[in-house]
Amino acid sequence: MTTHTGNVRIGRIHGVGARRRPTPCTTPQNPLARAYAQRLLEVLSGKRPQEQLLAFATEDVYDRVRTLRALGCLRAAALQRVFDSTPRPDALEVTALFHVGDRTETLAFRLECRALRRSQNVTWRFTALESRW
Repeated sequence: MTTHTGNVRIGRIHGVGARRRPTPCTTPQNPLARAYAQRLLEVLSGKRPQEQLLAFATEDVYDRVRTLRALGCLRAAALQRVFDSTPRPDALEVTALFHVGDRTETLAFRLECRALRRSQNVTWRFTALESRW
């Protein structure tokens, strides 16, 4: 539908206002990012003891996890999607989407590859954690 008002032509531009179906993500999820997101969510929701993160988190992140867990706002949380990026070969930045009741929430965290203190095994550790709480 097009209408003319003087020299101005008002019409519908192709594609504007049209409902588009979201394009499915074709990038495979990083299994490491998903595993760490699941582990973190299980600790925050009380399904795992928080002590399981001691070897996998910096002191700041561990304190943040303890605070979030005490708030109790993530009971019955279910992980949905995980997005990740690799700013450096030894770092991974992750955003996890999860459902809590009828709400969708997010957590963002950073993993860095580091050696454990008492062994030469290399593991990924949480070095940053962000949430809205």
